[in-house]
Formats: sequence, structure tokens, C-alpha cells
Amino acid sequence: MNTWYTADTHFFHINIIRHCCRPFASVGEMNAALIERWNERVASVDVVYVLGDFAWGVGRKRLEDLVMTLKGRIRLVPGNHDRKIARILKVDFIDVSESLVIGTDVVLCHYPLASWPRMRHGTLMLHGHCHGTLPPRDRRVDVGVDSWDFRPVSIDEIENKENA
Repeated sequence: MNTWYTADTHFFHINIIRHCCRPFASVGEMNAALIERWNERVASVDVVYVLGDFAWGVGRKRLEDLVMTLKGRIRLVPGNHDRKIARILKVDFIDVSESLVIGTDVVLCHYPLASWPRMRHGTLMLHGHCHGTLPPRDRRVDVGVDSWDFRPVSIDEIENKENA
């Protein structure tokens, strides 16, 4: 079992293509690429932490179909666009937290934090929201798809990029 991290997929959000200069001609093309790149990496037994802004403007049926298409167990840390989606998925598929501390090694939040538990002791602070516009700082890393070739990322990849 592997653990993956991602954020800001914005499934079904047509305007995100323009807002973030994503290289897709349509929301259908974007969704298909995000699903393909997710499923290339993630196995059905894996856990994927989604640090907010999972999908936009979509009804229950399409959202359920999307979640069933994606491999792995999704754990959502809600972002600013997830209020309705979190309510829908909380019952059916996803454990929802406002922020999450995983042991003493990783802190997860949709928003980048200026300070977090054990910051000076090597703890990683993983976030989304910034779509690759905020540079890494003090082991704070944007795991959003705009920063990682539209794919979920592993801790090893994060560590290797930090040390490069």
C-alpha cells in the first residue's frame, strides 16, 4: 500500500483551465487526463489524500461516478471549493477533516501555513490552493496538480525534489 498526495484537481471546473493555463482544450479532456494520470500511479489498495478543491459544480451522480473511477481510498481535506462536495462525499466515500497531522512527520491543509507543529524538527507541511504560484519554504510544499504534472505525488518524490 502506498500513500499519495494531491490537491486542486478541480474536476468538472471549466474555468480552471483558463485561470491556471492548463494545457487542455476542454473540461472533458482535462478530466480524462487527470483520471488517467491518477490511475497510472495509484493502486486500488492505496490511500490518496486530496488537499482540497476536488471538483466543481457537479451533481451527486457524476461525483459518485468520478470517485468510483479513481483508484485508491480518497481522504479529503476540504478546500474553499469543497463545502457541498464534502457534504455529499462524507456520507458515502471520504473521511473529511479540516486539517490533518499524520504522526510527527506530515501536516496536511488546503492552505499553506506560515507555521505548523514540529516545523523546526523536519515536519513536512503539504498544501494546495496556490496552483504552483507559491515557492516551497521551510519544508512547506504545494502538492497541487499544477505543480506535479497533473498527478498525485509521493513523499519520496517530494523529498527528492526538495533535495535537488
